[in-house]
Amino acid sequence: MCRLLGITNFDYSIHGHLVDNFCELARSGVVMAEDPPGHEDGWGMAYYVEGKLVVEKSGESLLKERARVVEPLKRLGRTPVLILHLRKSAWKDSSSTRHAHPFHHDNVVFAHNGTVYEYKPLLPEITLPGLGGDALDTEVFFYHIMSFREHGLAPAFRQSVARIKQGLRYSALNCLFSDGTTLYAYRDFTKEPDYYSLYKSLSPSSSLVCSEPLDDRHEWVAMEKGEFIELPAAAIR
Repeated sequence: MCRLLGITNFDYSIHGHLVDNFCELARSGVVMAEDPPGHEDGWGMAYYVEGKLVVEKSGESLLKERARVVEPLKRLGRTPVLILHLRKSAWKDSSSTRHAHPFHHDNVVFAHNGTVYEYKPLLPEITLPGLGGDALDTEVFFYHIMSFREHGLAPAFRQSVARIKQGLRYSALNCLFSDGTTLYAYRDFTKEPDYYSLYKSLSPSSSLVCSEPLDDRHEWVAMEKGEFIELPAAAIR
């Protein structure tokens, strides 16, 4: 239960206000009807510098650590792919840097909004080493995808989604992931469509995907249930 933001061809001088508005969702973002306000159970940020993935994350509320996102992005200036995540945990006593999103392996990064309640049946199918014994649903989902990466990242993702939808209980599989050259986005849910939302704003210069519209300058279009998009990013020199 989280908020997601992905931007291709990020330029702080152009997109800085979107980062500011997204940070504010830690306080004011949409929640499910029965939930208290706020997405303050951790945060994470991922971007690429000269093709190399950089991930920063924390188990603290972003409302307390906003400068840890804004200041590095100001200094960075530009990156081909940026992913930001705000966490609202579905798992008791799991607000920690260890369980904050996004998760990463090699140069691939993955962030999720939703809960795969029955994730343990995926564990025997994971061949990628390094999964922690305390891993929760999103990390297991990601390692399951990466176990099939020899088929390509997008086909591996589709294979994992198909496996989860073979009778495993979940609330939503909304996610953003990237290998540094492409931003991938997927929306799927079993309940609360107003909460488990993803919106896209696409242009030749930069593509945006977010859990909620962030401004009035862009045309935000709701992704359909089951929609999967691949958004190429330009190399930043």
